[in-house]
Amino acid sequence: MQTANRAANDRTMDRQTIQNLIKQCSVGLFDLACAVSGHPSWDLSLPVGVIDARRTKPKLIVSAIGTINSTLKASSTIAHPLMVQLFERFEDVGLEQALTEMKNGEEGEAFAEVWQAYRDERRSGDAPMWSIEDATAFVVQSREAHADREVACVAVLPGEPHRIITFSVPIAFLTRD
Repeated sequence: MQTANRAANDRTMDRQTIQNLIKQCSVGLFDLACAVSGHPSWDLSLPVGVIDARRTKPKLIVSAIGTINSTLKASSTIAHPLMVQLFERFEDVGLEQALTEMKNGEEGEAFAEVWQAYRDERRSGDAPMWSIEDATAFVVQSREAHADREVACVAVLPGEPHRIITFSVPIAFLTRD
């Protein structure tokens, strides 16, 4: 029951966060909605909104859905089950303890390979923001949003690590007086 309550609270917090982001980025989202409505059919050039909310004032960046991974770098490792397990342990015991447990665990050798690939990814420029699977799901979401006459958005929220939420907003809502 506690998990269900936490999930309901997270959804409520996300809804409030999204509403606040829409308010704070309303001018840019109006322009984005106009641009999206100018696309009669979905394609990889469809503009989507990326809101970086890790600072005090959120910043809206418009990106073509086909180049979303240029705006938000995707990782091929962070969705790996062993990395997910590490991130879950990290929340409970901290990074050093979680790493020690993972390296000395049943799948320590496999984890070491994935961990090295993750570190290599992080060293190769900008840190990955989300997984390739998340990015792919967002591309699909953008197609569904366009079919529903909505603007697809992704927001990067503050935290350690950051959080990513995706959502869509009706064009009619963004362009109303």
